[in-house]
Amino acid sequence: MNDRASQVIDIAIKMIREGGYHSFSFRQIAAELGIKSASIHYHFPSKEDLGVALMKRYTETFLEYLKQPANQKRPVDFYIQAFQDSLATHERACVCGILAAEAGRLPQPVLDAIADFTEQNIEWLEKALRQQCTDWSEEEVKESALSMFSALEGGITFAALLEQPAHLKQVGDWLKKLCV
Repeated sequence: MNDRASQVIDIAIKMIREGGYHSFSFRQIAAELGIKSASIHYHFPSKEDLGVALMKRYTETFLEYLKQPANQKRPVDFYIQAFQDSLATHERACVCGILAAEAGRLPQPVLDAIADFTEQNIEWLEKALRQQCTDWSEEEVKESALSMFSALEGGITFAALLEQPAHLKQVGDWLKKLCV
């Protein structure tokens, strides 16, 4: 991806965090970059294409940050901290959570990219739980990974909404107790 396309994605992510998928246009992104909207269409023919590209990059960036669970002593704790760090940095909910809340109004390819983020995060958590909670059954691992991901997505959303980062910390502390 070239620099201009990356800049467009950066601005789109910022705008999604501020108001959701439907709150911005290519014209607004172009104005912020000081270019014509046709330049954005060169990289992303449609808003749907931009939505898919930004979710793919968002997924890759988050998973790269996490690396592999085996690289962490307590990977579940590290995962929880990643959500807390994201809230501290952006003071907003996760892009995946924001977009998921708009699911009924998003194009299917964007929904598929959100689902991919979700599935890859749950798979990462399953690996982490197998490593950290060695006495758990496979069913407990699968159920807990889904529940942890859901709790963190909900926790970051409401912590951002209420401007109370302590709410997400409370969710994280509770999740850490599940696998000691």
